[in-house]
Amino acid sequence: EPPPAAVEVAADGKPVMIDPRTRNIVGAIIKLREIEGLYLYTIRLVDPEVIKARQIVTANTEEYRDLGANRRTTQIAFALLYLGLTLIVVLSAIWTGIAVADRLVRPIRQLIGAADEVATGNLDVSVPVRPSDGDVAALAGTFNKMLQELKSQRNEILTAKDVIDERRRFSEAVLSGVTAGVIGVDPYGSITIVNRSAETMLALPADSSLGQNLSILLPHVGRVFEIGRRSGRPVYREQVTFYRAGAERTFNVQVTVEQGDKETDDKSYVVTIDDITDLVTAQRTSAWADVARRIAHEIKNPLTPIQLSAERIRRRYGKVITEDREVFDQCTDTIIRQVGDIGRMVDEFSAFARMPKPEMKVIDIREPLREASFLVEVSRSDIAFERDVTPGPLKGTFDSRLMAQAFGNVIKNAAEAIEAVERQTGEPGVIRIRARRDGRSIRIDVIDNGKGLPRENRQRLLEPYMTTREKGTGLGLAIVKKIVEDHGGRLELHDAPADFYGGRGAMISMILPAAAEEATVPSGAADAGQGRETEKVGNGV
Repeated sequence: EPPPAAVEVAADGKPVMIDPRTRNIVGAIIKLREIEGLYLYTIRLVDPEVIKARQIVTANTEEYRDLGANRRTTQIAFALLYLGLTLIVVLSAIWTGIAVADRLVRPIRQLIGAADEVATGNLDVSVPVRPSDGDVAALAGTFNKMLQELKSQRNEILTAKDVIDERRRFSEAVLSGVTAGVIGVDPYGSITIVNRSAETMLALPADSSLGQNLSILLPHVGRVFEIGRRSGRPVYREQVTFYRAGAERTFNVQVTVEQGDKETDDKSYVVTIDDITDLVTAQRTSAWADVARRIAHEIKNPLTPIQLSAERIRRRYGKVITEDREVFDQCTDTIIRQVGDIGRMVDEFSAFARMPKPEMKVIDIREPLREASFLVEVSRSDIAFERDVTPGPLKGTFDSRLMAQAFGNVIKNAAEAIEAVERQTGEPGVIRIRARRDGRSIRIDVIDNGKGLPRENRQRLLEPYMTTREKGTGLGLAIVKKIVEDHGGRLELHDAPADFYGGRGAMISMILPAAAEEATVPSGAADAGQGRETEKVGNGV
């Protein structure tokens, strides 16, 4: 029976071949035109091999036809395939290159990372060493060895630093504790270190003085330093005297060369400064005291016979001599008067050479001050005396007699200074005496409007036999200084304050320790609500 599909196709009058497909027959069908609805259908048996061959040919033909129809698609597919393979090959090559490069660069990168760690101060790092890395492995090994040496050297440096810091702290403690001033100077003359004693002794601010040239900051010390440096001696000493903190001081300056590298001429120096002002003064005082004892002994013995002889001559021959009687009396009076002056001078020598030991007891210092000022007031009525004394008691442990002597000498010196000015200008003289508590001390100021004190060698006025007056012995202030120091105080020489006759004149200040109960009273507490005891006597100026 023909397939229905073939019948439908043959209905149009065209012959239709029937594909044997899997069977071994072949057939055809055609519609007969003469007879309506009649078809001619014929079949024939075929050799199975022929059918099989035909199927193969047909399949190949269809496949070829399909390939022809799908040619572009196939080309695109193959192109994509080749592109994919190419990408795979390229990516594989890149990956392989990266892997090889990473293997080559990784040791170097590790070296760079370790170097960065070392740059931050971390020496506890190491770089792995692989023999397969070749020269890079040798470089890594050298780097690790270098790190070990650096770490060892750093530990040695830290240990040395600790030792140096300990020595520095010890040296600073020693320098801060010594009484001598110590200044370190580099090879170029600049200050590198200043200890506390040098700051106090020379009134040097440590922060601003560091780095400055010694010869500019302290010319007198710098001169000694330059001489010592040029001398080539390991130690050079010299005494210098200059003004510091408003007072003339004597210093012993020693320049010492630091032991350094012998191959270089750049050496540092240590300048040691000792304030020997008090020592020199004490030596001079001791020497002059010995001289005074000898002079007093040698001079005083013949004075009494000379005076008695002069008086006897005047009594014995005064009535006999008729010619030039006036000259005779004048000569004998001169002998007696000069012997008296020499006797008083010898008494001062003796007083200075043999100062009695103070007999201490708690007293009100205002009493000996009042007694001493009164004795001068009654003898110098031409001078106005102003008292500015604290109304409350000023108690301390003193020898009343010695303090009265000291006050009397100072006030007498002030009166004599005024006398010289009065003769020249005719201006009235004024002496102001102030006494008050000043913290833990009692301060006594004697101010005059006389000729004042010299700026040069002012401190030497406190030494024996140093005076600026024609008739002065130079012992008054020396005795005052010794008395004040024996009482634990100090004597200061100043110009008169600006509010006192425009600063003309002198001010002698005696700072004495107050008694325990007095020292606890704040300065000015006794003046609150009471005012000060102020008195003017004399010529009313």
